[in-house]
Amino acid sequence: MTAPDRFIAWCKQEQASIEQQVELLEAGKVRTGEDIGAGWIDTTAESLERAKARLAELNDLLTEAGKATVVKPDAL
Repeated sequence: MTAPDRFIAWCKQEQASIEQQVELLEAGKVRTGEDIGAGWIDTTAESLERAKARLAELNDLLTEAGKATVVKPDAL
């Protein structure tokens, strides 16, 4: 397996993992929090926002229409 193939496989695996994380956060099955010294605060909304941003970046990398610059091997 070539390096680009491994990278694409990793992106797809990461994409599936983040999609599952988003589903769980949106369904309220998972919550995140942070101890700021005065007790725990809910950070679920921020975690969901970060996960969706990472998912959008991966989608850009995995599609030709994405914003990421991709050079096809035959173009080299």
